[in-house]
Amino acid sequence: MKILQFVYSLGAGGAERFVLDITNQFAENNETVIFTLRDSSIGNNGFYIPDISNKVRYEDLKIREGFKPGLIWRFYKILKKEKPDIVHCHLNLVNYFFLLSIVFHNKIRFIYTIHNAAESEVKFQHAAPTELKFAIERTVRKFFFRHRFFIPVAISAETKSSYQEYYKLKDVLVIYNGRKFSDKSKDYDKVVDEIRALKPNPETLVFCHIARYHEQKNQKMLVSAFNTLRKEGNDIILLIVGDEFDTAPELKASAMDHIHFLGIRSNATDYLYASDAFCLSSIYEGMPISLIEAFACACIPVCTPVGGCINTIEHGVTGYLSKSVSEADYLEAIRQFIGGRLTIDKEKLIRIYHDRFSIEQCANSYLKLYSGK
Repeated sequence: MKILQFVYSLGAGGAERFVLDITNQFAENNETVIFTLRDSSIGNNGFYIPDISNKVRYEDLKIREGFKPGLIWRFYKILKKEKPDIVHCHLNLVNYFFLLSIVFHNKIRFIYTIHNAAESEVKFQHAAPTELKFAIERTVRKFFFRHRFFIPVAISAETKSSYQEYYKLKDVLVIYNGRKFSDKSKDYDKVVDEIRALKPNPETLVFCHIARYHEQKNQKMLVSAFNTLRKEGNDIILLIVGDEFDTAPELKASAMDHIHFLGIRSNATDYLYASDAFCLSSIYEGMPISLIEAFACACIPVCTPVGGCINTIEHGVTGYLSKSVSEADYLEAIRQFIGGRLTIDKEKLIRIYHDRFSIEQCANSYLKLYSGK
């Protein structure tokens, strides 16, 4: 089977990490190609390139940002040349392939993985959003999904519900995201030493947030909550691992000295292994790769009730969920973690990862879909 994966970039993001892991897994027994649009030499667009398997072909199309209708012809020529069995699109790249899914309907199976709630995937792509743009795009997507020119795949039960409601679809297949297991790297001891130097006391609790700076991740609330916890006298530190925080000087300036912005890290899971809790404060999600990593590293999650967090975390048993995305409710969830963390069976988190979120299981589910089973 020949599989083409299309994604904007291999930058340091959850969807990008997922595309890389699953393509590497497919490549064990299939011909696989990753196509990216954004020039990998610019910024962190090529962050995950070193992790591409030597069995995977990588094509960097070096296309500048912005929707360009002329690219539909370029993608047409790529599909004519490659003659794939499967075209798998991620994020809003699906818009370029709707017409092509009609042209190649009897030759290629077109798949679209939904990485966020339906409405957010439409609204957050527009530089100048209007209700008319939303309505047009929703109508177009609804047609192609309903008539199965494109097969949508949700990554959590919550994502599925959002798509069924937003596009009035009868059913949407759910395949939970997978993540290749990452053991501690050769730099783990250095990470432990780095964190030890940041802790005021040996007993200081360490919280870790892994994400790029983005409105979706609600980091303004996260920082404010941890400022409040510090003022209350809690012995804690917060590590923020991710890119683009230099674009938010006001956020960094508002953070008290127990909050540490560490920047982007290629060994981010080492920080989960070395932390007591994983923090996710998002206002919407699909199935966060960082949450899957937290389970694999036995790092107790403390999350807002969005996306796959709702379906994955059993409050007080496998982590903590706030009642809403408000700061008051998130603070209460963190306080519950501080008081009840010792009752969490960390081995259960690891078992959940292996039972539900391994990349092998995820890839097998997609291969069944690819084969029409």
